[in-house]
Amino acid sequence: MRVELLYWDGDPHYMTARQRLVEVLIEDAFETPIQMIAVNTDEDAELLAFSGSPTIRIDDTDIHPAGIGEVGLRLRSYPSEDDQDGLPSEPIPGKRLIRRAVERARGWGHGRRE
Repeated sequence: MRVELLYWDGDPHYMTARQRLVEVLIEDAFETPIQMIAVNTDEDAELLAFSGSPTIRIDDTDIHPAGIGEVGLRLRSYPSEDDQDGLPSEPIPGKRLIRRAVERARGWGHGRRE
């Protein structure tokens, strides 16, 4: 499993996103390295199809495809853990969203909850 965290240096939250990602991987017993990718130019953003910071991709799949927006150096939003409508409102993905993406990548469909 390949795990990437793409971030923009102007994002004050990307290290918190990394910490949540690490926690999920440890809780689910995955010893998978996280490739940290700094995106700091418009050219890099275009090349990497970077739709905001932080972006987490597992095996080239964004963990929140519905949140993919315009490519560029900007902050990204994720649904709140408590929000039933899934409206973007948090600057970093919650552990539940990350866990579901990890489970999909591993082919697990049992729907484990936090």
